[in-house]
Parts: sequence; structure tokens; C-alpha cells
Amino acid sequence: MQPGPSSGTQRLFAAALADHQAGRLKEAERLYLRILEADSRHADALHFLGVLNHQLGNSDAAVQLIRKAIAQNHRAPAFHNNLGMILFAQGKLDAAAAAYERAVALKPLYAEAHYNLGVALQAQGKLDAAAAAYGRALALEPQYAEAHTNLGIIFLEQGALDAAVGCFERALALKAGLAEAHNNLGNALRQKGNWAQAVASYENAVYHTPDYAEAHLNLGTLLIEQGRPGEAVLHLERALLHKPDLAEAHCGLGTALKEQGKLDAALAAYGRALALRPDYAEARLGMAIAPIPIFADDAAASGAAAEKFMRSLDDLAAWAAVNAEKLGKCAGSNQPFYLAYRPGDVGAALSRFGDLLCPAAAAYWQPDARRASLQRPLRTRTRMLVVSGHVRQHPVWEIILRGMIEHLDRGRFEIIVYHTGVTCDAETLWATARVDRFVQGPKPLKAWLDEMSHDDPDVIFYPEVGMDSATSALAALRLAPLQIASWGHPVTTGLPTMDLFLSGELLEGSGAEQHYREKLIRLPGTGVCTRMPAQTARPWEGPERARNIARFALCQQPIKFDPADDVLLTRIAKEVGRCEFWLVTPEKLHWAAVGLRDRLAAAFTAAGLDPDVYLRVTPWMPREQFAGFLDEMDICLDCPAFSGYTTAWQAIHRGLPMVTLEGRYLRQRLAAALLRQIGRQDQIALSHDGYVEIALRLATEILTRPDRGEARRDAIRRAAPQMDGNVSAIEAFQRTVAAAGQAGMQQLPR
Repeated sequence: MQPGPSSGTQRLFAAALADHQAGRLKEAERLYLRILEADSRHADALHFLGVLNHQLGNSDAAVQLIRKAIAQNHRAPAFHNNLGMILFAQGKLDAAAAAYERAVALKPLYAEAHYNLGVALQAQGKLDAAAAAYGRALALEPQYAEAHTNLGIIFLEQGALDAAVGCFERALALKAGLAEAHNNLGNALRQKGNWAQAVASYENAVYHTPDYAEAHLNLGTLLIEQGRPGEAVLHLERALLHKPDLAEAHCGLGTALKEQGKLDAALAAYGRALALRPDYAEARLGMAIAPIPIFADDAAASGAAAEKFMRSLDDLAAWAAVNAEKLGKCAGSNQPFYLAYRPGDVGAALSRFGDLLCPAAAAYWQPDARRASLQRPLRTRTRMLVVSGHVRQHPVWEIILRGMIEHLDRGRFEIIVYHTGVTCDAETLWATARVDRFVQGPKPLKAWLDEMSHDDPDVIFYPEVGMDSATSALAALRLAPLQIASWGHPVTTGLPTMDLFLSGELLEGSGAEQHYREKLIRLPGTGVCTRMPAQTARPWEGPERARNIARFALCQQPIKFDPADDVLLTRIAKEVGRCEFWLVTPEKLHWAAVGLRDRLAAAFTAAGLDPDVYLRVTPWMPREQFAGFLDEMDICLDCPAFSGYTTAWQAIHRGLPMVTLEGRYLRQRLAAALLRQIGRQDQIALSHDGYVEIALRLATEILTRPDRGEARRDAIRRAAPQMDGNVSAIEAFQRTVAAAGQAGMQQLPR
């Protein structure tokens, strides 16, 4: 029989343990070594000296000491548990899990060891086994907040969002200051689309742990998605203050700075992310797209955008040649959306981008995506899937989608809708009740592909490629025999995966086919079937009209105003004299509204005009108040560079005369098509001079013959219904789909 420790050794060990627990590590180490000099087989001294070495960063020595302790007492579960913790810290996950398993085998009621086993299994990607280990820990210790948190993280990774939220909320009920639970609750709420609650959760995380870099990062990237780039920059900079080498924060900062129009700073931030992680696809894609200005300060910057983007694609192509799957994984995360707001034919640049993105997306996602079947299942109706991020009160829904869903022949079409966006409103509920199947986002792309595999559509209709990340990522893949785009974003998608582009006879000029990579389909009229919803105008809260003043409304987003057209306003001001130009501040991108006012002010000053006499700005308004604003205006000036369909549609219904300059491209012809529908070709200019002449004619009529101006307004209001109810466009769409299905897409001319 081995003799027990002497009373002196016991007192020495108690003193060593007290020093250790008090953080006096050197004193504790000295006493443990004294004990081992007297008794080299003292298991507890070996064990705690191993723990102490681990605390001092001597992990190899720690493992050796604890293994010696286990050799002396292999039935001590704490020895195995602590050995597992050190092995885990060394990245030896299999060995760590084995140590934890030995600990719980020796002591089945050992909650901490069950929890640690869960951590090791989770790190190995064995999520079900890890969840079971956390479950055993919680059965033994229901107040174990960290176990609730980690179990929630597993549910989050598995897409069980409600279960994840429940776990995080239970953890926080037990430990209100547990920052990791707050952060992961934010992640779950974000995936559920509860953005305001997610922001609050991230804010709680950084409140309790101010140096929690990942929570600052998550909060910053969410604020970008909410259109709050200024706040995002603050949190991303705080993340980098605490973790300067956090590449994701540098990348997020690049995106936030880009959304503020600070392109040089954005490029620098993306560059820092790539210096840390050369294979970082999101940063590489962000750097390629950043040269496209959101708002152009001058005509030179606007005109050079497409060429700069093409040059940046050369760099992206060289990188993607050896990193195709990495690029494919982040498809849709960053899109050249703003290129459409720059002048000229941007089709070549968008097609080049599509040629890079689509093969890369297929390389990464196609194993998870069901390829279009060579033998389609026999169906009595064509199964059409609509994929959109805007199945809600939004121009894409009101102009393109609602009429299609309302009027498609349901005896011939089965309709499935994927609403990839977050918002759910009355229009979303209307759509849900009108279709055969409705799937609400947000979801990870893998989850959308699983839905797609289940539904196996014959046709996919994308009304607005380029405006939503999930929609853009799906559009980059071949997921159905026939894939159709439309003009929710009025420019070619540039994607080789798109077969048809639906437009309207009135929207396209001669030779417009050359503007599209897709086969252009000209449906009757504007190609859509609209219905103006009933609404009551609320009074506009603007200043009273001064006597004998003509009011021009410029209701478009500031990014649509090209610098080359600023001179038109100064020419109109000189010709009309007493007039005001009313700009509407957008709900997002407020800095662009400030930039537009400043840019126009400079143009007026250069023309010898006082900008404060002519330029007015009004805040963004809800729809009913916007109608009241239009009622107080005299003339609506359309943007020559990027026409506004929805704005023109609303203005015409309020009886407001318009001035538009019809250009070569679809995005320059939207208002003109509406004016043709109501027989008002006299408001369509074909040149800059014509634009000024029409504005002068209308303003002179209003100022000198107000009775004739009001009569004109009444006539426009009465003619407005001619823009709506174009059911023939839907009937033509049905014939187009039927013809494509019969011919086979390979035979369609491209």
C-alpha cells in the first residue's frame, strides 16, 4: 500500500493552491516544485503545475505534466477534462474530444466536461453530437448559460432560427451581460429579417464588452444593409481598433465608405483586407466594383465609369482564373448596380462581368443546385417561379409584378413566388393569397437552392436583377430551361444565364436589340399591366407659393442626375425667370442629395444666377404626402440620363405636365413611353434644346394663362387611365413563354 501524503506536504499543497487561485503564479509554481522534489508522484501537484504552465503559455510542458498526473491517478475526471482543454487550445481536436469523453465516462454527472466535449465536437463540425453533449450538460445544470449559447449557435448554423433565438434568450435570462449570446441573438434575428431587434442585440453585445470586435463588425455590416453607412463606419473602425487584422472589418469598411461616395478611401480599405487575406473574394469583388461612382461630381467622372470598371475587371479576371469557386461563393454580395446610372452603352461591361461571375457561381454552387432536367416532368400547367426582393409596396411590385400575378391565366400557369426580401406588408399578403406557393425570405443562398430543387420550375422570372443580393446570386445560375429578366432595373443583366429580356414596344427604339445580351422581347405598350391604387392626397407641408412663380418638380433619386445635364436647369431658369426647382431628398443616400444641391448650385453660380433664388429642397415624404406635393407643383422635369417610370406614372395621374428627353436606351425612355400612351408627344423632347423649349412653353402657359394651365392639368388627369390595364402585355407574355417552351431555348436566337 502506497503511503498517503504527509501533513507537511498537505499544508504545502494547500498554500500552493491558495497562491494559484489568488493569481500569484510564480509563488504557486515554486511550491508545486518543492512538493514534487519531495514526491515526484504527487498527482495533484503534477496536475495543477500543468494547469499553471498552460496559463503561462507553456502548453507542451502542461500536457506532459497532466499526463504524468493521469498516470498516477487515471480515475480523476478533472485531470482528463483539463488535459482536453489544453489539447483543444493546441488545435488537437480529436485528442481533446477523447480526453473529455474519458472525463464524462469517469463522472457521468460532470456538466463542465459534457459542455467541453460539445465545444470540441462543434469545432470538428459534428453538430448533432455537439448538440447532444450540450443537452447532457444542461440536463445536469439548467443554469449553464454558455451551454445555452453554444447550443443556439448550432441551431443557427442548421437554420433552426426560432430554436436558436430561444437558446440565446434563455442564456441572457441567466447572464444578462453575456456578450456572445447578445451577438449571436443578433445573428439569428438578422437572418429572420428582424433588423431593428438585431441592431439592438449587437448594441447590447458591445455595451457589455466594448472591445468585442466581431460584434462591432456585425453591427457595422447590418447598418450598411439598412442604408446607414455613416454609423456603420464608426462601428467598423471600432472593430479594427480592437482587432486591426480583422479582414472582414476592413472589407465592410470599404463597402460603407463606398456607400458614402468615398471611393478612394473604399479602395484603400478593400486593399487592406486583401493584404491580410489575398484570397478574400468579397473584398476582391468590392474592389472591382468600387470604381463605379454612386454619385458623380462632374461629367468626366460620370463618363469614365464604364471604362474604369472594365479595367478593374481585368484584375478580377486574373484573380478569378485561380480562385473561381471563391468568387462564385460570394456571387450577388456586391453588384455593379450603379453602372446603369452612368451614360452610354454599359452592356459590354455588364456582359464581361457576367462572363466572370456565372461560371464561378456554377463552379461553387452547382453541386447544390439541381440542373435543369433534360426530361421535364409532365405538367398540365407551366410552373413559373418569380424571384424578387420586392414583393411589397415598391415600384418593381407595382409596375411589373402585381399585374402579371393578377392576370396570368391560372389554367395555364402555376405560380410560385420567392420573396427574397425582408419586408412583409399588405401587398406581400395579397401576393401570398394569389399564388400557388409563396416562400418568404430572407434565407441563405443554400436554402434558396434547396427550395429551387424542390420546386423544379419550368420558367424563372427575375423582374429586377441587380437590386438584391439573393436574386442576383440565383440569376447567375442556370436553374430552369427558360430564364427571363425584365426592366425593374432597366438595363441588360449581362448574364449568359438569362434567355429573354422583357420590355415594351413603346420603351425601345429601333436597333435596341444590340443593347441586350438577352433576346429582347417587345411586349405591347410598356410591357406591363398597372393599376393605380386608390389614395387620398395629404397636404404637402411646404411653403406657400409666391405670386407668379412656376414650380418645377425634380422628384428623381439624386444619383439619376448626370452632371452633363445640369446646364439644362440653368437654361430653363434664364428663359423662364421667376421659377423654383424643387428637389426631393431620398429616404437613403442623404449625402447624394446634398451633393446634388451643391453641384447644381455651382452650375447656377457659373451661369450668373443666384442658386438660393431657384433651388429648393424638401424632405422625403410618404406616398400620400408626395401626392400632395405633386399637386402643388406646376411641371415635372424628368431626368434625361435616367428617366423615372414610377414618378412619371404618379405625376401623370395627378395631372402634372412633364418634360422628358427621349434617349437611345431603355433607361432614358420610360417617361416618354407613358406620355405616348396618353397622347402627349408634345411633352417629349428629342434634343437638349427641345427639352428647354418644352419647359419654357409649359411654364409660360402657367404664368400667363393659368386657366389654360389648369385645363391642361385636367386633360392629363382624365387621360391617365390609358396608361393602366394593359392586359394585352400579359397575354403576349404567355404566348412568348409557350413559344419558347415549344421551340426549346437552344433554338432561340441570341
